[in-house]
Amino acid sequence: MISTPSPAGDDPRLPDLADQVRAELSAAGLPDDPAGGVSVDVDDGVWVRWNAGAELREASGRAFRAGAFQPGGDQVHPAIRHDGMVAQAMGEAMAAILRALGYGVRAGVNDYDPFGLLVSAREPGPHWRDPVVPPLAGSAGYAPGVRVRLLAGEFAGAETTVVSASYRMPVQGPPVGYRVAHPAGTGELDVAPDDLTLA
Repeated sequence: MISTPSPAGDDPRLPDLADQVRAELSAAGLPDDPAGGVSVDVDDGVWVRWNAGAELREASGRAFRAGAFQPGGDQVHPAIRHDGMVAQAMGEAMAAILRALGYGVRAGVNDYDPFGLLVSAREPGPHWRDPVVPPLAGSAGYAPGVRVRLLAGEFAGAETTVVSASYRMPVQGPPVGYRVAHPAGTGELDVAPDDLTLA
C-alpha cells in the first residue's frame, strides 16, 4: 500500500509547527541535523525522521547498491538491518517524546519513507515550559536561593531569598519553617511555611 499525507502543503501554520517540533526534540537532546540525527521537514505536512551517522549510512548504502538483501525474504546485510533498526528505534523514541507533549504523531503513513513520522499540532494542556506557580510551587519545599514573597508579619509584601528549610525528623512532607534573608539586608529571618509564596 502506498500512502500519501493529507493535502496540507499550503497550510501557513506548518513552518511554525516544524519550528515547535525542532525545539521540542532539541530540548530533549536531539537537535535537527540531517547529516546525522533528527531531520524535520515540511512537505505536505511536518515530517520527522532519524538519519543515522555518516559511517552507518555509507555502509548501508554500499550494501544496498550491491544488492545485499533478499527481496521479500529475511536475508539482509547487517549494515542494512542495523540502519533500519536504528531508524525504527529512534523513530519510536521521537514519537514517544512528541506524544507525551500532546502532539499528534502518525507512523507508517508513507511507504516511500517507512520510518518517517507525520506530526500534527499539539493539543492544549500542561507543558514543561509552563511557569512554576502556586499551589504546586513549594508543595515539597523551596530550595535555598529561591525568591519568595513574604505574606505576613512586619515585612509582608517584601521579596527575599530562601536560605534554608527546617523539616520534621525523619524528613517527611513539606518544611515546617524557613530561614530567609532579612528583607532589610541585615541578617536572616525565620518564617512559617504559610507566610511566604513564590515571588
